[in-house]
Amino acid sequence: MLKISETLAKGVSLMNSALKYVCVGLLLFMMGLGTADVIGRYLFNNPILGTLEVFEILLPAIVLLGLGYTQENRGHVTMELLVTQLSPRTKTILEIATNGCALIISVLILWRGWILTAVYWDMGRTIPTIDVPMFLPQLFVPLGALMLSLVLMVQILENIIQLKKGN
Repeated sequence: MLKISETLAKGVSLMNSALKYVCVGLLLFMMGLGTADVIGRYLFNNPILGTLEVFEILLPAIVLLGLGYTQENRGHVTMELLVTQLSPRTKTILEIATNGCALIISVLILWRGWILTAVYWDMGRTIPTIDVPMFLPQLFVPLGALMLSLVLMVQILENIIQLKKGN
């Protein structure tokens, strides 16, 4: 079980690292596009068409694709004031319970997000200004939920192993 956990953790970490660089690239692209739009608008009186729509797509993409990476690095908000007073065993049990609840919610978001993506795919509609199919921005929801779910599963597995070892 330990070998499976380590292999799964390495694979998920590798995917999260790749998504981290995707998010950085998207953010750099947004910064460049925003700068070019401002320059075009104020210096040449010619803004870039669709900049707002691109921002509306990419900003949620950055957030959703970064969920797994943030969870992997334990960057989400925690109640440290209460948790620091607990024994290590109780902390681990509490972490398994909270990660289990988060996993259930994440899997529900993955499931419903995938269904909604399929609905948008079937509709065949596009965002008129930039001619992008509407299912593409929606696809970031199940992808982000999938990565978060994988990280939560790895963390739950690691915590169970930690409890069995008695640490």
